[in-house]
Amino acid sequence: MGRLEVRRGDVVLVVAQGDLGKPRPGVIVQADELGNTTTSILICPMSSDLSEFRRTRPIVEPSADNGLHVRSQIMVDKVNALRRDRIRGVIGRIDADTAEHLDRALLVVLGLAR
Repeated sequence: MGRLEVRRGDVVLVVAQGDLGKPRPGVIVQADELGNTTTSILICPMSSDLSEFRRTRPIVEPSADNGLHVRSQIMVDKVNALRRDRIRGVIGRIDADTAEHLDRALLVVLGLAR
C-alpha cells in the first residue's frame, strides 16, 4: 500500500494518541515543499466544541469542499507532528479565506507575528 499524499490545506481524518481511537478532522499545515516522504507531518486538529480563542482558532463552516458536517474550529494552538500512518484519509480542503486566517493564527501561536 502506497503512502497517502496530502497537501497543505487538506482536511484529513486522523487518530491521535489519547483520542481513544476516535477519528478527528485536522488540517495539514506542513509546507508542500517538504514532500510526502517524511514519516510525520504537521497538523492542526479541529473540534466542533467551539471556544472563545477566536484569534488563534479559526472557525470553519461545513461545506462539500471541506468535508465537514458541523461548524468547527481549527485548534492552531495545538499544532503537532503526527505520524503519517495516523491519517485515515483526506475528506476535503479549506478555502482561501480560511487558509489566510489559519496562516495569521500560526504566526501568532508560533511567536512570528511582529
